[in-house]
Amino acid sequence: MSEILFKSSGTGKKKTLDKVKVEGLNPDFSGIVTAPNGKKVDIFYVHPGDELVVEYVKRRPRQRSLKIHEIIRNHSWDLVQCQVFGECGGCTGQHIPYPSQINLKFDPIITSFQRDLGITIKPVLESQIYAYRSRMDFSVFPGTEGPVIGQRQRGNFRKVVPIQTCSIQSEWANLALKRVRSVLEGMPNVIWDRKSEQGGLKYLTIRKAQNTEDGMLVFTFTEGFESHPLLDEFRKVCLADLHQGSIIFCYNRPKSEVSAVGRPELLRGKLTFTEKVLGQSFEVPFDSFFQPNPNGFLPILHFIQERLPEEREVLMDLFCGNGFFSLLYGEYFQHVDGYELTESSIAIASTLFAETHPSKTHSFQVSNLFLSTENLHSKENATLILDPPRAGAGKLVNHWIREKGPRDVFYVSCNPYSQIEDVRLFIGAYECVGGIIIDPYPHTPHTETVLHFRRKGS
Repeated sequence: MSEILFKSSGTGKKKTLDKVKVEGLNPDFSGIVTAPNGKKVDIFYVHPGDELVVEYVKRRPRQRSLKIHEIIRNHSWDLVQCQVFGECGGCTGQHIPYPSQINLKFDPIITSFQRDLGITIKPVLESQIYAYRSRMDFSVFPGTEGPVIGQRQRGNFRKVVPIQTCSIQSEWANLALKRVRSVLEGMPNVIWDRKSEQGGLKYLTIRKAQNTEDGMLVFTFTEGFESHPLLDEFRKVCLADLHQGSIIFCYNRPKSEVSAVGRPELLRGKLTFTEKVLGQSFEVPFDSFFQPNPNGFLPILHFIQERLPEEREVLMDLFCGNGFFSLLYGEYFQHVDGYELTESSIAIASTLFAETHPSKTHSFQVSNLFLSTENLHSKENATLILDPPRAGAGKLVNHWIREKGPRDVFYVSCNPYSQIEDVRLFIGAYECVGGIIIDPYPHTPHTETVLHFRRKGS
């Protein structure tokens, strides 16, 4: 590493800068560099061969960090389609050729499953790598040159990077973003100023179904602002100038930095949007989670559908949410049991299932499966589908699967690393008969997997 000396302005003191080279990339697309003290440091938005002019900064008595003064790029950024890539806290891999992204993400996971569990999973590649997200949440801040609508900067929650268009959301969504920005430029005082605590608008959420014409705008305000005189005028302007089918205002605590959550007010349209997956219609509430790339998720859905056992008496749907898998596969079973922590989700799942599959019996229960599995009933010929949160299914569920789980288990995961730890706990009672890994979220380090297990001796 070559050493560079320069004099900092006004102090008369010299600072020491070093030039370091990016040696490789991690699975999360961060670059690997060696700091002056010999430790490995991860830096985002760089490529192997790039050079960084850095300062080794002493933050605390025993803590130092690298301050980047300059990035000397020795590779092309022609692949990047986003104007704010490298600032926005969203995508981290647009500068990397897509085949290389896949290798970085998939290879360590495939290797871990094979090495640690003896399980072989097959990769399935995504065909659409831009304009794929059906939901985007944007922070809204006042600015000296007009409203700021954008994403938090990576590593700095207090700074919002303005976004004119987002390359991973649809053109419909980008046009909606443009129209909202125009409205806010005419009424900037409606925006919540987190310092002076004036105004009310904190977030804009844009949701557009992939397989229907439905779309919605959700504006998140601070509680109490619904009665402000300024909001009456904003309602009128939104109804006149925004042409999206559904416009929703919602209100939550001023200090709550959460979007599309709170007491709703419907300006136009409906509080849900309709999405279709495998021919099944879903009514997705404005504040509910739904797969952000349904079409990119199809390989997992086809994998499960093609492998459903011939005996289809009972489907057990753990962490069922609004009943996604129950609704998709309910027609193949005589009875469905669903389990989920959130009461509102259970209510939605039960109602939708009864409407969709009136000839089938069902039971959707509010259950905290991290605390208790007493509501889970062993049914030998049942088929189990579980799609837990990123942290995994938890020891209780995994022990229940090992001791009392049914013949066929399909484990869907958005975090293969926690999935590996879960599978360790019940693999002794099962054999894996197939699995795939997919990439519904190009340019990010996130993946999805599904594994099909069959109980040994069955």
